[in-house]
Amino acid sequence: MTLLKLIERIIVESLANVALLTSLAAMLSAQIIKVIYYRIVEGRFKWIHMFEAGGMPSSHSALVCSLSMIVGLKSGFDSILFAAVVLFSSVVMYDAIKVRAEEVGHTLIEVGLGGILGIIIALLSYLLYC
Repeated sequence: MTLLKLIERIIVESLANVALLTSLAAMLSAQIIKVIYYRIVEGRFKWIHMFEAGGMPSSHSALVCSLSMIVGLKSGFDSILFAAVVLFSSVVMYDAIKVRAEEVGHTLIEVGLGGILGIIIALLSYLLYC
């Protein structure tokens, strides 16, 4: 297999990976909602919020909860893969609440709403594409 064929395979398979695309869509959705939310709260539009860590809702939590839900739906909630992803997601969310709170002001509500957003997007994705 040549390098170009390998790169082509990686790209084609990645673009067909529902779990990957759903998780990235959840993260992007959270970042877009963040811009809108802070437009309402601050009274002015700032694109910088699209690229900031922390804030409402948590894009990290949206990503990992979306991944957990889609893996559970596709692989089974009793699978080892689901268990591994949930544990990984728990570490990310714990870190967002405890460790990152000191740096960027993440709150339990921001992390929780990000998680709920991720779960909703995963459920919608599963119903539409799986």
